[in-house]
Amino acid sequence: MMLQGTVSEGTIVGYNKGGVLVDIGELKGFMPYTKIAPERLRAGHKGDLSYLMGKKVKARIVQVDKDSARKELVLSERQAQLTEAVLRFQVGQVVRAQVLRLEDYGALLSIYDGSGKPSGVQGLLHKSELSWDLVMTVDDIVKAGQEVDVKVVSVDVSRCRVSLSLKQMQRDPLQTTLDSIQWGETTLALPEVKQIIQVLEWTPGIKRVDIGRQAEEAHTVSQDVELYLTKQSREGGFALVARVGRVLQELLVDTGLSKDDMKKALTRVLSRVGRS
Repeated sequence: MMLQGTVSEGTIVGYNKGGVLVDIGELKGFMPYTKIAPERLRAGHKGDLSYLMGKKVKARIVQVDKDSARKELVLSERQAQLTEAVLRFQVGQVVRAQVLRLEDYGALLSIYDGSGKPSGVQGLLHKSELSWDLVMTVDDIVKAGQEVDVKVVSVDVSRCRVSLSLKQMQRDPLQTTLDSIQWGETTLALPEVKQIIQVLEWTPGIKRVDIGRQAEEAHTVSQDVELYLTKQSREGGFALVARVGRVLQELLVDTGLSKDDMKKALTRVLSRVGRS
């Protein structure tokens, strides 16, 4: 059975004022006029789509009518093309893009292909990925119409979404300054830090978590809670650094977990803290 979101090839076998009828194997599909690729439509056709009869078409299944005895499908050629375009991008890839518009939560960008032309794919540059410094408003960093080099941080093929980062085009300042930070005594453990400790202590294999030193970084290097495994050697465990705004908090963890298992545990911890 065809699943919603998959891309399949079919043959155009009919048409009406609303679009074209497509056979995909033994299944019937309907592609609305607005979902047909613009380059396939003839100028001045005035709704006469007869010239498309018998043409092969690659389309994405955007809806499955489960209540229909014939299991009819709603198709989109445009989304099939967009899906193929999104698949060309990989996490970690650096791309050129143009800022289309600004929102309170970030900027929407048009991503260029390898030839420097618009790929048809749009990406979100979230406010938290604009800069390692504190960002008050999006237009402090980028402007509509501006071209920028950005890094791909996630690709969601099912939703045809690409997430981008401008700040990751530069190295995290904390990674370069951690050794030179002026540490002091912890005066007050932030609520986010207490939550991290609580989730860490629930993690199998972790015996104990103690609060270490505290510091304030010159940059507001993240607008989200972050957690790092430091290179500091420690018998029977690891030293972590939690970052909340400008505050850096050292955490001392007693555990029998390996370094790789500890890194996986930190990823799970952050996902739980982020949902709360």
